[in-house]
Formats: sequence, structure tokens, C-alpha cells
Amino acid sequence: MQEPWQFAAERAVEFDAEALAYDRFRPRYPDSLYDDIVELGALTGGSTVIEIGAGTGIATEPLVDRALDVTAIEPASAMAAVGRARLGDRARWIIGRFEDAAVDGPVDAVVSCNAWHWVDPSIAVDRVAGLVRPGGAVALVWTEVVSWGGPAFDEALTETFGQPWPKTIPVVLESRHAIGDDDRFTAFEERHHHFRRTLDAAAFVAVTRTYGGPHTTERDAILTRLVEDAGGAVTKSEDAVLYLARRR
Repeated sequence: MQEPWQFAAERAVEFDAEALAYDRFRPRYPDSLYDDIVELGALTGGSTVIEIGAGTGIATEPLVDRALDVTAIEPASAMAAVGRARLGDRARWIIGRFEDAAVDGPVDAVVSCNAWHWVDPSIAVDRVAGLVRPGGAVALVWTEVVSWGGPAFDEALTETFGQPWPKTIPVVLESRHAIGDDDRFTAFEERHHHFRRTLDAAAFVAVTRTYGGPHTTERDAILTRLVEDAGGAVTKSEDAVLYLARRR
């Protein structure tokens, strides 16, 4: 099975095409997630952070708001442009892949929110180990779907498409083991941050289009009908999971 990082370049092109929709419709993580990154990572004002796969700055801004000194790395230029427009000179932006970005250490933390699976572990793990100071933090975050819209809606999705809609993608979550199994890092501490969003049919389709996978007007119409049949809106439940390790 092909690993996500092996088609990262193609996905970056797709992200670029959906940059504004991505920024508008992707969820904002709970404040408690960033508080945990700061607390568990022993970060303080001025702590230096490299963010891998910063996208449109959805996580960058809250990190900067906590007085962290952030260098945001993002391979999709249109995505980075949205983040740079929002944050101005409050963060440094590098357009490119983490594997060959011109960054120097030591830094206090490396953070990656829904993006670590896009890097080549054979290069990225050594880079992280070389950049993070002893005692520094590596914080990996993924948003897992708890329910797409409640039990009845989840069942309707399954009946319509012939299989349950994925709530987690094993190959994505397994990418964290490249750090977790490396003796240069401690075992992960794991924290869960649940949140919910109510989405009408247009928003549900729009956010779904920011994910990978084939998107067709036929599927969009089916999803629209399912949400309308559910009363015109559904409440999606999600869990932003933090995995934080320390550099030995």
C-alpha cells in the first residue's frame, strides 16, 4: 500500500486549489489542545517552534497567540499565502517541504497538525531529532471523526455507500510510530480534545471536498440529499488527538 508521503506532491497541488475552502471549512482545534502543547511541552513565551505542514495557519495563529516563536513550513504556496495574509510578520513562513527546508536548530518544539503523514519518515525523523533540543517536544496532532452526524446519519452513509465512512485512517495514524519507535524520543503522552460542529448540506459537502479521495458532482448531490433528509443539518463530532513526545 502506498504511504501518504509518496503522493504528497500531488496532494499539495489539490490543497492549493482548495486553499480558501480549506481555510473556511476545516475545523479550528479547541483551545485546550494548544494549552496542552504548551504545558506538556514545557513551552514559555519566546519558545522556538517549527510547524510542519502549516497549511493556512489554522494552528499557527493560536501558537503565535501563546507568544511562541513559530517558523511555519508549508509546501502548498496558495495555502501559505492565506496564512501569511492573516498573520503578517507574526510568524516566519517557508514555502517547501520539511525534508529540505532551510531551518536550523536547536528549537524547543516541532509541531505538526494533520500533516506528519505527508513527510518522508526516512528523512524527517532524523531532521526532527537534529533540530529539537534535548528535553524539547514533538507534538503530532490528528483530528479523528467520532461521528459524521449522529448514529442515524452514519447509518445512512453506510447504507448509501455500501460501507462505513472512515473515522480514522490507519496508515495515517501509524505514521506517528516513526517517532514513537525511535529511541531518541520518549513514549508519547496522549491527550484527547473533543469538539462538535453543526453543518448544513453546503458546508458538509465543502468540508468533505477538502479531504482526499475522489470528489464528483454525483457524490456531492448524494451527500446533499442525505443531509437534507436528516433535517437540513448534522452535528459532526470530532476528536483532536495530541501525541507528544520529548527528545531524550
